Amino acid sequence: MSTTSHTSDDSSSIKKTLPINPNLLNELEEQARGIADDLEAMFQNLKSQMFQASVVTSASFDVYKQTVENYGTEITEASNKTRELIELCDQLDKEFVDIQTLG
Repeated sequence: MSTTSHTSDDSSSIKKTLPINPNLLNELEEQARGIADDLEAMFQNLKSQMFQASVVTSASFDVYKQTVENYGTEITEASNKTRELIELCDQLDKEFVDIQTLG
């Protein structure tokens, strides 16, 4: 029983609504297409920027890795040269002891 009254209420409310303006619908569709196009362009721009950011980030990691490797090499070389210098100083110290003994 309530189903029948509900259906009659729907049909009477449809009769009371204003007619749909096809021009207004067309304008809304055009605006929706424009918004969709703008959104797609924005996402393409964002995709491009994210790709560029990933390239720069990857390059910075490569630079960091190379820097660490170079510092490691330089530190090793400096340590070896320091060790050589200490050995030479020890050798000179022994030679000076011999000279002091002569004097």
